[in-house]
Amino acid sequence: MKYIIFGCDTFGYALARNLNKSENDALVIDDNEMALNRLKECNVPTIKADVNSLDFQSLPTKDTIAFVLLRKNFEDNLVLVKSIKRFFPDKFILSIVNSEQESTELLGHGADRVIHAVNIITNTLLSELETAKVKSSVSKLVSVIKAASYKGLAIFLQDNPDPDAIASGLALKRIAEKFAVKSSIYYGGNIGRHQNRALVNLLETDLIRLKSVDESLEVINTADKVALIEVSLPSKNNILPVNVVPHIVIDHHQTDYSLVKGEFVEILPEIGATATIMTRYLRCLDITPDPHLATALRYGIRVDTSGFTRNTTTDDLDAAAYLSPLIDVGLLNQIENPPMSAETLDIIGRAILNRETRGSYLISFVEFIADRDALPQAAELMLQMEGISTVLVFGVDKDKVQLSARSMDARVNLAFLLQKAFGFMNAGGHATMAAGSIDLGIFGDVNDKKSLLKITLDAVRKKFFSAAGIDTEKREIPDELELMVNNSVRN
Repeated sequence: MKYIIFGCDTFGYALARNLNKSENDALVIDDNEMALNRLKECNVPTIKADVNSLDFQSLPTKDTIAFVLLRKNFEDNLVLVKSIKRFFPDKFILSIVNSEQESTELLGHGADRVIHAVNIITNTLLSELETAKVKSSVSKLVSVIKAASYKGLAIFLQDNPDPDAIASGLALKRIAEKFAVKSSIYYGGNIGRHQNRALVNLLETDLIRLKSVDESLEVINTADKVALIEVSLPSKNNILPVNVVPHIVIDHHQTDYSLVKGEFVEILPEIGATATIMTRYLRCLDITPDPHLATALRYGIRVDTSGFTRNTTTDDLDAAAYLSPLIDVGLLNQIENPPMSAETLDIIGRAILNRETRGSYLISFVEFIADRDALPQAAELMLQMEGISTVLVFGVDKDKVQLSARSMDARVNLAFLLQKAFGFMNAGGHATMAAGSIDLGIFGDVNDKKSLLKITLDAVRKKFFSAAGIDTEKREIPDELELMVNNSVRN
């Protein structure tokens, strides 16, 4: 027998039946003949015996994987552990316990694992309550979406959307379709990173790029409801006007919750990707994503968790496991391995050349850029350098300074660090991955590009190292640098 179970109460009965259904032979031993008869009716092998008089050497243990001890009486389980260890010292023993004292004693006499009975029930209850919580959230979300049945739903993504934002926007659009609500997806900035462009192109997604806040206002005025995805505050890394109140906000980034408003708000910074949240919604609504959507969601989760190595929870792993059989593997390979642009290679090269280190901190200024999505790629590459645990890569993109940071130092929260350095409205993200965007303000019109670069480098460098508590050598830094780093907040 693969499994020998001592005890035929509710747990033992259910366990034996399920093991035998899955062709895992189980033998149940107990002194309660009535309980054993119930199992016999289900074709489960049984032995009627008292644990104190049982002939252990006669048991069919040749192929036994584990002994499972489910006797209600602790003394019985203790006798069993001692006897099993005497006759079968190499066999695995799992026992149920009711207290820490019982746990300590059984483990001390040779049990391999113990399970607290109360934990079984508690964990099940918590799981069901979590399910109830998700259903409640989905119900509220659906009610807001249905209210957009006349003029539709406008879905706004973060500026320069990444795979997580794109996939999450597509998932929300799919939910709207289920309830016959028309929707469109909008974004500001550019989709620059080659993997992100490949994602959009290969999935043939219909994303609409807006060039100004005025254009976003036109969209808002022609829609019933507005959704904000992968960001939580209007105007902070998105093209919405600062005074707009979205009806739907779904995000997983740390934020100031007191500032977030909306009819439906779900912000879960403990989860690694917004795509995980959206996958949860789809499952709750019995919407099976098609291969394109499943691929996008799976890729979004992988990217935002850095291949499930950072900010990863069991929810992210569960969502990825659910999506994996549904994806288009060939499509995913095309998205993950597109040709790298010359601009990206050039930025990475400049990042390596211009790097400056202070202990385990590295900062690099790549000067003028056209592709801001190359910054996180450069940051991730630099993080692999020996002795480096925190990286900031930044460059000037038109009228903004773009920042991307990565860390593997448990003592550093990058989102808080960048917000401390550059202002709450200018930066955000996670403990290990964060980004920022700072208005150049009056410096954007400086004709002397060399001076602009020097001011930018000195300003960002000083602010970052100061926030990190790292001393820097004295430099001649213009007093006006505060205008640049604080311009977005003032306006």
